[in-house]
Parts: sequence; structure tokens; C-alpha cells
Amino acid sequence: MGFFEEDRWTRIRQRYEAWWEGELLGLPLVQVTAPKELQEAHLPPSGEQELFNWFTDPELVLPRLERSVNATYYAGDAFPWVDPVSHRLVAIEAAYLGAPYRISTDTLTGWVDPLIEDWAGRPKLAAESGNRWWKATQRLLEEGARRSQGRYILAIPDLQGGGEILALLRGSQELALDLIDHSAEIRPAIEEINLAWRYYFDSCYEIIHRWQPGYVDWLGVWSESPAVTVECDFAGMVSPRMFQSFFLPAIEQQTSWIGRTIFHLDGPQAIPHLDALLALPGLKGIQWVPTPDRPCPMDWIALLRRIQAGGKRVVTACDPDEVLPLLEALQPEGILLTTTCRTPAEADELVEALQRR
Repeated sequence: MGFFEEDRWTRIRQRYEAWWEGELLGLPLVQVTAPKELQEAHLPPSGEQELFNWFTDPELVLPRLERSVNATYYAGDAFPWVDPVSHRLVAIEAAYLGAPYRISTDTLTGWVDPLIEDWAGRPKLAAESGNRWWKATQRLLEEGARRSQGRYILAIPDLQGGGEILALLRGSQELALDLIDHSAEIRPAIEEINLAWRYYFDSCYEIIHRWQPGYVDWLGVWSESPAVTVECDFAGMVSPRMFQSFFLPAIEQQTSWIGRTIFHLDGPQAIPHLDALLALPGLKGIQWVPTPDRPCPMDWIALLRRIQAGGKRVVTACDPDEVLPLLEALQPEGILLTTTCRTPAEADELVEALQRR
């Protein structure tokens, strides 16, 4: 019997729904995974067209993801999900909007060449149904949703939207200067990007929901009703005043469109904007991403408590030995922890320790 045919999946969905509603159904939410077996490495090709196919051809992408699902042990509140539009295709909405987009052979991540050379002649930033990358996304979602039945949940691409996409379309350094020299141009551009973001969000789920219900994006948080992670890493380059003036309205718009949103708070440079984010009534949670030099969430416990005190849920990843200390230090109703153990046996031991807690 498959994972999604068991009562277990029903219980897990109910626990996520309680979490979204600020309630606690039994234990706090903890996603625990472990490798069941070593996976054979499949090195990507080096040619531009071959690399594009490696990331976008359903016959190459989906079997690779399915092997990964089959090689993973899911415990606690973890469940099988895949993102057919790889998280390595960073800020894919920029490609949908026509920006020159390529995949680096060195890092295997998407790279955006600026589209806006000057504000006087900038193109309209609107959804393009015939865009090469969007067509590839549609094919991946359609075939992935069809194949997913009873095997895994399909996630939508990392769309990002708003100020983060504008920073890529214009160039981060150029946009930082534009906030002073061309401030009147910023808001209309972000509004256009957000409208396109809404179109792509709705269109992705229109495809997926022909085959499966529910909502999941790259963060892997299940929801029965519309939910998404919102982002603006560029905010780390600007002052709180500029953030609130230029970028926060677009984030608030996303929270008004989509009933359940989590903000991706990426590192200490984003912390100055936390109070403004906590004040957004529609924002449900904060995902905290520590820095490489201080990767342990326990080192940031005051920040996590501040997020909970602001009425928001906390999502963060941690090592297995940090799970219990974090749960002792935080309110259980508003926490979602993600961790990876070395073996299935260790994953089961951790879940048993949680149940004894």
C-alpha cells in the first residue's frame, strides 16, 4: 500500500491544517527524512542544449526525481514531494518574463542576465504564454502531476515575484542606485511583476489540480488551501525605510491574494525588516535561514521567540540533535522543524523520542 493510500497521510494533512490555524494536534510538526540507500550519481551534460534538456525534459527529470523519492525514508510529518522545476532554476519567473536565462555549467543553477537596460525603454513585464521556459514548466507540471498519483506530491516552481525578480531583471547594484535616482519607476515595475506572478501561480495549480489536490511549493509545507512562500532577498541591501516604501507593499499584496504565506527570511541582513513583516496581518509564518558561520537555530533562539511572539509560525531546518532542545525552547503550536537523519533507524528513534517527550 502506498504512502498516500494509508491513514497516515490523512493524519499528516490534519496536523498541517492545525498548524496553519495556530493549533496543536498532538506533537509539534517535525519533518524527518533519511536515505534508504545510496543513490547513483548522474552527472549532468555540459552542452547548453543538453543541459536545458536535463532540467526540462520530463523523460529525464521525472525518473530522476522518482528515484530520489524511492531512496528516501519519510518519518514524522515528512511526506514525498518533488519540485519538477528544480530549485536550482533560481527565480524562474525572470525567465518567464523574457530575461536572458541560462544554466551555469559550474554551479548548475539558473543565471539571469538583466533585461532592463534603462527605465525609459524598459519592456512591459507581463506574462508570456509562449515563453520557452514557461512552456517547459507546463510540460513538467503536466507530466509530473499525471505520474504523481499515489507516489508523491508535486510542488510549483520557486516564482519569488516582486522586488526580488526586479533586482534580477535590472541588476542588484543598478536597482540599489535606482531607488534614489529613479524611484518613481520602481513601484509600477514591481506591480507588473506581481500581476505576472499571480498569473503563473494560478496557472501552475490549474495544471496540478487536474490530478491532485492541495498546495506545496519548494518549502515542502502542505496546505489544503492556497499557500506559498514569498521572498525578497534583495531587501538585505536596503534600509528598513526603503524596504517598507518600495518592497513591502508587493509582499503584502501576495499575502492578500494567497491566504497562507510564509516569508523566507534569509540571514542576519534581513533581520532589520522583521518587525515590518511581523506587522503584516496576512502573513502566517517566517522561514528562518541561518548563516553558514552560525548554522544552528539554537544560536538564534531569541529571534525565533520574537517571531512567535509576533504571532507568526516558525519554519526552520536543524540537525537531529537540535530538534528536542528547540521544541523545549519554543511554543509547540507555532513550530515546524525539518531534519535529516543518517539512517531510517535513527529517524524512527527521533520520532519515538518526540512521542515520549
